[in-house]
Amino acid sequence: MAESAGVPVGYRYEWALFTDWCAAADTTALPASPLTVATFLAENPTGNAAQRRRVAVVNRAHTAAGYPAPGTVTAIRLQLDQARTERMAVLRGRVAPIIAALPVTGWPTGMFGRRDAVIHALYAAGLRAVDIAHLDRRDITVVGDGVRIGEHHQLHLGSSAAGGGAVIDYAAVWRRWEQVLRAVQDHPSTRVLELHLRTGAFPGCDDEDGRSDFGPVVVPIDRWGAVPLPLVAMTPGAITSVVTTHLSGAPVRHRPIPERPAPSRSAAGPPTVPGDGAVVLSDTYAAGVAARASAHAALADVGDVLAEIGDRAEELLLRTLALLDDL
Repeated sequence: MAESAGVPVGYRYEWALFTDWCAAADTTALPASPLTVATFLAENPTGNAAQRRRVAVVNRAHTAAGYPAPGTVTAIRLQLDQARTERMAVLRGRVAPIIAALPVTGWPTGMFGRRDAVIHALYAAGLRAVDIAHLDRRDITVVGDGVRIGEHHQLHLGSSAAGGGAVIDYAAVWRRWEQVLRAVQDHPSTRVLELHLRTGAFPGCDDEDGRSDFGPVVVPIDRWGAVPLPLVAMTPGAITSVVTTHLSGAPVRHRPIPERPAPSRSAAGPPTVPGDGAVVLSDTYAAGVAARASAHAALADVGDVLAEIGDRAEELLLRTLALLDDL
Protein backbone atom coordinates (compact mmCIF):
# COMPACT_ATOMS: atom_id res chain seq x y z
CA MET A 1 0.00 0.00 0.00
CA ALA A 2 1.28 3.47 -0.86
CA GLU A 3 2.47 5.72 1.95
CA SER A 4 -0.48 7.30 3.82
CA ALA A 5 1.35 9.39 6.43
CA GLY A 6 -0.09 12.60 4.99
CA VAL A 7 -3.69 11.33 5.12
CA PRO A 8 -5.72 12.14 8.26
CA VAL A 9 -7.09 9.14 10.12
CA GLY A 10 -10.68 10.00 9.21
CA TYR A 11 -9.83 9.75 5.49
CA ARG A 12 -7.86 6.48 5.52
CA TYR A 13 -10.80 4.56 4.03
CA GLU A 14 -10.87 6.72 0.89
CA TRP A 15 -7.10 6.48 0.50
CA ALA A 16 -7.17 2.70 0.97
CA LEU A 17 -9.93 2.43 -1.65
CA PHE A 18 -7.80 4.40 -4.11
CA THR A 19 -4.57 2.49 -3.46
CA ASP A 20 -6.35 -0.89 -3.67
CA TRP A 21 -7.91 0.11 -6.99
CA CYS A 22 -4.50 1.25 -8.31
CA ALA A 23 -2.97 -2.09 -7.28
CA ALA A 24 -5.72 -3.99 -9.07
CA ALA A 25 -5.30 -1.77 -12.14
CA ASP A 26 -1.51 -2.22 -12.04
CA THR A 27 -0.86 1.50 -11.85
CA THR A 28 0.93 3.80 -9.40
CA ALA A 29 -1.03 5.42 -6.58
CA LEU A 30 1.73 7.79 -5.45
CA PRO A 31 2.40 9.68 -7.56
CA ALA A 32 -0.74 9.20 -9.65
CA SER A 33 -1.49 10.90 -12.93
CA PRO A 34 -4.67 12.95 -13.49
CA LEU A 35 -5.78 10.24 -15.95
CA THR A 36 -5.46 7.62 -13.19
CA VAL A 37 -7.62 9.69 -10.83
CA ALA A 38 -10.21 10.35 -13.54
CA THR A 39 -10.41 6.62 -14.40
CA PHE A 40 -10.72 5.73 -10.71
CA LEU A 41 -13.66 8.11 -10.31
CA ALA A 42 -15.35 6.78 -13.45
CA GLU A 43 -15.02 3.15 -12.35
CA ASN A 44 -16.15 3.83 -8.76
CA PRO A 45 -19.29 5.96 -9.17
CA THR A 46 -20.97 7.55 -6.19
CA GLY A 47 -22.44 10.91 -5.21
CA ASN A 48 -20.67 14.18 -6.01
CA ALA A 49 -19.88 14.89 -2.35
CA ALA A 50 -18.22 11.48 -1.91
CA GLN A 51 -16.25 11.88 -5.13
CA ARG A 52 -15.02 15.30 -4.07
CA ARG A 53 -13.95 13.82 -0.74
CA ARG A 54 -11.96 11.08 -2.54
CA VAL A 55 -10.20 13.62 -4.75
CA ALA A 56 -9.39 15.81 -1.75
CA VAL A 57 -7.80 12.83 -0.01
CA VAL A 58 -5.70 11.93 -3.08
CA ASN A 59 -4.59 15.55 -3.42
CA ARG A 60 -3.72 15.74 0.30
CA ALA A 61 -1.56 12.60 0.11
CA HIS A 62 0.31 13.87 -2.94
CA THR A 63 0.91 17.31 -1.45
CA ALA A 64 2.22 15.80 1.79
CA ALA A 65 4.62 13.62 -0.22
CA GLY A 66 5.89 16.58 -2.25
CA TYR A 67 4.08 15.72 -5.49
CA PRO A 68 1.70 17.94 -7.49
CA ALA A 69 -1.96 17.29 -6.71
CA PRO A 70 -3.41 15.34 -9.66
CA GLY A 71 -7.03 16.17 -8.85
CA THR A 72 -6.77 19.90 -9.54
CA VAL A 73 -6.83 19.67 -13.35
CA THR A 74 -9.79 21.10 -15.24
CA ALA A 75 -10.94 17.70 -16.52
CA ILE A 76 -11.43 16.34 -12.99
CA ARG A 77 -12.97 19.56 -11.69
CA LEU A 78 -15.59 19.31 -14.44
CA GLN A 79 -16.10 15.63 -13.64
CA LEU A 80 -16.86 16.53 -10.01
CA ASP A 81 -19.21 19.42 -10.80
CA GLN A 82 -22.31 18.06 -12.47
CA ALA A 83 -24.05 21.43 -12.51
CA ARG A 84 -21.11 23.05 -14.27
CA THR A 85 -20.94 20.19 -16.77
CA GLU A 86 -24.60 20.72 -17.63
CA ARG A 87 -24.02 24.46 -18.03
CA MET A 88 -21.15 23.76 -20.41
CA ALA A 89 -23.39 21.51 -22.50
CA VAL A 90 -25.96 24.30 -22.82
CA LEU A 91 -23.21 26.80 -23.63
CA ARG A 92 -21.84 24.56 -26.38
CA GLY A 93 -25.29 24.54 -27.93
CA ARG A 94 -25.25 28.34 -28.09
CA VAL A 95 -21.63 28.66 -29.18
CA ALA A 96 -21.60 26.07 -31.99
CA PRO A 97 -23.67 28.15 -34.46
CA ILE A 98 -21.65 31.26 -33.55
CA ILE A 99 -18.42 29.46 -34.47
CA ALA A 100 -19.94 28.15 -37.70
CA ALA A 101 -20.93 31.69 -38.74
CA LEU A 102 -17.53 33.30 -38.09
CA PRO A 103 -15.54 34.13 -41.26
CA VAL A 104 -12.29 32.28 -41.96
CA THR A 105 -11.18 34.30 -45.00
CA GLY A 106 -11.03 37.99 -45.85
CA TRP A 107 -8.96 40.80 -44.41
CA PRO A 108 -9.02 41.40 -41.54
CA THR A 109 -12.37 39.66 -40.95
CA GLY A 110 -10.85 36.19 -41.34
CA MET A 111 -8.20 37.07 -38.77
CA PHE A 112 -10.78 37.99 -36.13
CA GLY A 113 -13.06 35.09 -37.10
CA ARG A 114 -10.39 32.43 -36.66
CA ARG A 115 -9.22 33.80 -33.31
CA ASP A 116 -12.72 34.31 -31.91
CA ALA A 117 -13.67 30.76 -32.93
CA VAL A 118 -10.83 29.40 -30.77
CA ILE A 119 -11.87 31.60 -27.85
CA HIS A 120 -15.48 30.37 -28.03
CA ALA A 121 -14.47 26.72 -28.44
CA LEU A 122 -12.16 26.79 -25.40
CA TYR A 123 -14.68 28.70 -23.30
CA ALA A 124 -17.43 26.22 -24.15
CA ALA A 125 -15.11 23.36 -23.22
CA GLY A 126 -14.97 24.61 -19.63
CA LEU A 127 -11.87 26.82 -19.58
CA ARG A 128 -12.21 30.14 -17.81
CA ALA A 129 -11.04 33.36 -19.43
CA VAL A 130 -7.96 33.42 -17.18
CA ASP A 131 -7.15 29.83 -18.25
CA ILE A 132 -7.38 30.77 -21.93
CA ALA A 133 -5.17 33.82 -21.38
CA HIS A 134 -2.47 31.63 -19.80
CA LEU A 135 -2.56 28.86 -22.42
CA ASP A 136 0.60 28.25 -24.42
CA ARG A 137 0.58 26.83 -27.95
CA ARG A 138 2.57 23.84 -26.68
CA ASP A 139 -0.36 22.94 -24.42
CA ILE A 140 -2.62 22.16 -27.41
CA THR A 141 -2.13 19.05 -29.55
CA VAL A 142 -4.28 17.74 -32.39
CA VAL A 143 -5.05 14.08 -31.74
CA GLY A 144 -6.98 12.40 -34.55
CA ASP A 145 -10.16 14.39 -35.11
CA GLY A 146 -9.96 16.10 -31.72
CA VAL A 147 -7.73 18.31 -29.62
CA ARG A 148 -5.93 17.56 -26.37
CA ILE A 149 -5.21 20.36 -23.90
CA GLY A 150 -2.44 19.38 -21.50
CA GLU A 151 -0.74 21.07 -18.58
CA HIS A 152 -3.26 21.90 -15.83
CA HIS A 153 -6.32 20.92 -17.86
CA GLN A 154 -5.91 17.41 -19.34
CA LEU A 155 -8.96 17.77 -21.58
CA HIS A 156 -9.67 15.83 -24.74
CA LEU A 157 -12.05 17.71 -27.00
CA GLY A 158 -13.50 15.66 -29.83
CA SER A 159 -15.90 16.75 -32.54
CA SER A 160 -19.32 16.33 -31.00
CA ALA A 161 -22.82 17.56 -31.73
CA ALA A 162 -24.06 20.42 -29.60
CA GLY A 163 -27.57 21.71 -29.13
CA GLY A 164 -29.53 22.25 -32.32
CA GLY A 165 -27.50 19.67 -34.22
CA ALA A 166 -24.51 22.02 -34.73
CA VAL A 167 -21.05 20.51 -34.34
CA ILE A 168 -17.93 22.07 -32.87
CA ASP A 169 -14.98 20.69 -34.82
CA TYR A 170 -12.26 21.51 -32.31
CA ALA A 171 -9.43 20.20 -34.50
CA ALA A 172 -10.49 22.30 -37.51
CA VAL A 173 -11.03 25.39 -35.36
CA TRP A 174 -7.54 25.09 -33.86
CA ARG A 175 -5.80 24.27 -37.15
CA ARG A 176 -7.24 27.36 -38.84
CA TRP A 177 -6.00 29.66 -36.09
CA GLU A 178 -2.67 27.85 -35.80
CA GLN A 179 -2.09 28.58 -39.50
CA VAL A 180 -2.31 32.28 -38.68
CA LEU A 181 0.05 31.98 -35.69
CA ARG A 182 2.60 30.08 -37.76
CA ALA A 183 2.39 32.59 -40.59
CA VAL A 184 3.04 35.42 -38.11
CA GLN A 185 5.97 33.47 -36.70
CA ASP A 186 7.53 32.69 -40.09
CA HIS A 187 6.77 35.99 -41.86
CA PRO A 188 5.99 38.78 -39.34
CA SER A 189 4.47 40.96 -42.04
CA THR A 190 0.89 42.19 -42.17
CA ARG A 191 1.11 42.28 -45.96
CA VAL A 192 2.05 38.59 -46.15
CA LEU A 193 -0.67 37.62 -43.69
CA GLU A 194 -3.20 39.62 -45.71
CA LEU A 195 -2.32 37.63 -48.86
CA HIS A 196 -2.88 34.36 -46.98
CA LEU A 197 -6.24 35.37 -45.53
CA ARG A 198 -7.65 36.90 -48.69
CA THR A 199 -7.13 33.62 -50.55
CA GLY A 200 -7.47 31.20 -47.63
CA ALA A 201 -4.24 29.55 -48.82
CA PHE A 202 -1.52 28.98 -46.23
CA PRO A 203 1.81 27.18 -46.55
CA GLY A 204 1.62 23.53 -45.59
CA CYS A 205 2.39 22.90 -41.92
CA ASP A 206 4.17 19.68 -41.04
CA ASP A 207 3.59 18.86 -37.40
CA GLU A 208 6.57 16.53 -37.49
CA ASP A 209 9.07 19.08 -38.76
CA GLY A 210 10.74 19.34 -35.37
CA ARG A 211 9.67 22.93 -34.77
CA SER A 212 8.98 24.09 -31.23
CA ASP A 213 6.11 26.52 -31.62
CA PHE A 214 5.35 28.38 -28.44
CA GLY A 215 3.69 31.56 -27.31
CA PRO A 216 0.21 32.66 -26.29
CA VAL A 217 -2.78 30.93 -27.87
CA VAL A 218 -4.98 34.02 -28.28
CA VAL A 219 -3.55 37.46 -29.01
CA PRO A 220 -4.99 40.97 -29.42
CA ILE A 221 -5.65 42.23 -32.96
CA ASP A 222 -6.02 45.88 -33.90
CA ARG A 223 -8.60 47.18 -36.37
CA TRP A 224 -6.14 46.80 -39.26
CA GLY A 225 -5.41 43.14 -38.52
CA ALA A 226 -2.00 43.69 -36.95
CA VAL A 227 -0.85 41.78 -33.87
CA PRO A 228 1.78 42.91 -31.36
CA LEU A 229 5.30 41.61 -31.95
CA PRO A 230 6.53 39.80 -30.00
CA LEU A 231 3.18 38.16 -29.44
CA VAL A 232 1.44 38.82 -26.12
CA ALA A 233 -1.66 37.17 -24.70
CA MET A 234 -5.07 38.81 -24.54
CA THR A 235 -6.18 39.81 -21.08
CA PRO A 236 -8.93 37.77 -19.36
CA GLY A 237 -11.18 40.85 -19.55
CA ALA A 238 -10.73 41.12 -23.32
CA ILE A 239 -11.45 37.40 -23.75
CA THR A 240 -14.62 37.68 -21.68
CA SER A 241 -15.70 40.67 -23.75
CA VAL A 242 -15.35 38.68 -27.01
CA VAL A 243 -17.54 35.88 -25.65
CA THR A 244 -20.22 38.06 -24.06
CA THR A 245 -20.63 40.33 -27.11
CA HIS A 246 -21.23 37.33 -29.37
CA LEU A 247 -23.58 35.63 -26.92
CA SER A 248 -25.55 38.87 -26.59
CA GLY A 249 -26.25 38.77 -30.31
CA ALA A 250 -24.47 42.06 -30.99
CA PRO A 251 -20.84 41.21 -31.80
CA VAL A 252 -18.36 43.81 -32.97
CA ARG A 253 -18.53 44.18 -36.75
CA HIS A 254 -15.06 44.35 -38.24
CA ARG A 255 -14.84 46.44 -41.38
CA PRO A 256 -13.31 44.63 -44.37
CA ILE A 257 -10.34 46.53 -45.76
CA PRO A 258 -10.28 46.94 -49.56
CA GLU A 259 -7.50 45.13 -51.31
CA ARG A 260 -4.49 47.34 -51.85
CA PRO A 261 -3.23 47.75 -55.44
CA ALA A 262 -0.11 45.81 -56.18
CA PRO A 263 2.99 48.05 -56.28
CA SER A 264 5.00 48.25 -59.49
CA ARG A 265 7.75 45.67 -59.58
CA SER A 266 10.70 44.76 -61.74
CA ALA A 267 10.33 42.39 -64.65
CA ALA A 268 10.84 39.46 -62.31
CA GLY A 269 7.48 40.26 -60.70
CA PRO A 270 6.27 39.61 -57.15
CA PRO A 271 5.61 36.17 -55.65
CA THR A 272 2.31 34.74 -56.87
CA VAL A 273 -0.64 33.63 -54.73
CA PRO A 274 -2.40 30.67 -56.41
CA GLY A 275 -5.96 30.09 -55.28
CA ASP A 276 -5.68 26.31 -54.93
CA GLY A 277 -2.31 25.88 -53.29
CA ALA A 278 0.19 27.33 -50.87
CA VAL A 279 1.23 30.95 -51.22
CA VAL A 280 4.56 31.11 -53.06
CA LEU A 281 6.84 33.38 -51.06
CA SER A 282 10.30 32.00 -51.80
CA ASP A 283 11.38 35.22 -53.57
CA THR A 284 9.96 37.61 -50.98
CA TYR A 285 13.23 38.34 -49.22
CA ALA A 286 15.22 38.56 -52.46
CA ALA A 287 12.70 41.08 -53.81
CA GLY A 288 12.93 43.07 -50.57
CA VAL A 289 16.73 43.15 -50.66
CA ALA A 290 16.66 44.27 -54.30
CA ALA A 291 14.16 47.02 -53.48
CA ARG A 292 16.30 48.28 -50.63
CA ALA A 293 19.41 48.26 -52.81
CA SER A 294 17.58 50.26 -55.48
CA ALA A 295 16.34 52.77 -52.89
CA HIS A 296 19.84 53.10 -51.45
CA ALA A 297 21.24 53.91 -54.90
CA ALA A 298 18.45 56.40 -55.60
CA LEU A 299 19.01 58.19 -52.30
CA ALA A 300 22.81 58.13 -52.38
CA ASP A 301 23.05 61.89 -53.04
CA VAL A 302 20.44 62.95 -50.50
CA GLY A 303 23.05 63.73 -47.86
CA ASP A 304 24.97 66.08 -50.17
CA VAL A 305 21.76 67.80 -51.30
CA LEU A 306 20.66 68.38 -47.72
CA ALA A 307 24.10 69.74 -46.83
CA GLU A 308 23.96 72.18 -49.75
CA ILE A 309 20.46 73.30 -48.69
CA GLY A 310 21.79 73.92 -45.20
CA ASP A 311 24.67 76.01 -46.50
CA ARG A 312 22.34 78.12 -48.66
CA ALA A 313 19.93 78.62 -45.77
CA GLU A 314 22.76 79.80 -43.54
CA GLU A 315 23.97 82.18 -46.26
CA LEU A 316 20.48 83.65 -46.65
CA LEU A 317 20.22 84.09 -42.89
CA LEU A 318 23.51 86.00 -42.80
CA ARG A 319 22.37 88.26 -45.65
CA THR A 320 19.09 88.93 -43.86
CA LEU A 321 20.91 89.87 -40.67
CA ALA A 322 23.19 92.21 -42.63
CA LEU A 323 20.22 93.98 -44.22
CA LEU A 324 18.61 94.41 -40.82
CA ASP A 325 21.82 95.95 -39.48
CA ASP A 326 21.88 98.47 -42.35
CA LEU A 327 18.30 99.51 -41.60
